[in-house]
Amino acid sequence: MGVAPLVMFNPIIISKENEYHTEEGCLSLSGSRSTKRYDIVEVSFRDMEWQEQTITLKDFPAQVCQHELDHLDGILI
Repeated sequence: MGVAPLVMFNPIIISKENEYHTEEGCLSLSGSRSTKRYDIVEVSFRDMEWQEQTITLKDFPAQVCQHELDHLDGILI
């Protein structure tokens, strides 16, 4: 099951559920590191037409989104 690419301008996590701890790697660094993530996140953003959108992500797509949003905040895992 693939995930379609999605362009998000100014994404913000507005809610999160079910905290868990995991190990993640990153192409920016070698090895893996422990991090806290959430199984379900709701993200507010603007789309390509600059319309406000909200999306709920679960499981692996939620983890990937959290990882990428960390980069926007200057955090490397």
